[in-house]
Amino acid sequence: MAPIRGRLGLSLCLAAAVLACACSRISFGHNVTDDELLLRQEIHDYYTQVQEAFATANPDGLTTLFAPSITHPMTHKEIEDWAAKFFTENKNGHFKIEKLEIESVSYVKASVILTYHVDTPDHKGDFGGTERDTLTKDHNHWYIAGWDHVDLTQDNNKIETIFHAH
Repeated sequence: MAPIRGRLGLSLCLAAAVLACACSRISFGHNVTDDELLLRQEIHDYYTQVQEAFATANPDGLTTLFAPSITHPMTHKEIEDWAAKFFTENKNGHFKIEKLEIESVSYVKASVILTYHVDTPDHKGDFGGTERDTLTKDHNHWYIAGWDHVDLTQDNNKIETIFHAH
């Protein structure tokens, strides 16, 4: 086979270099261990439990997903009262995850950016937003230890999207 010369050869070399660079950027930024993949799946499973609690109008089930020691932005008792009132007034809700991004995860703590929307049967109790959830793991269960509203126009610290629903 004859060598490729001239502009065609240069173009093919540049195209190959661009392709090689593009492929090398598709990564997690570090080697992902089996443990990290498992922890990320556990976080996803936690939010599935939140969805189930809203779908079944289960205020106790929803409340138990928050750490008993939570104080910010609500106490555990305030969450319990809010959940009871919400399900009494709205029956159930469809908790839709629009985007879930894990900022950090370890064996006992995680930080998650969650964009969600809750739809109620009559739409009078609908709400949603984007928040940073801090989760802790205790006795093999994940709990929300606190959350804060996030303004996406000012938050550029996202690392990875692990779940995106349409």
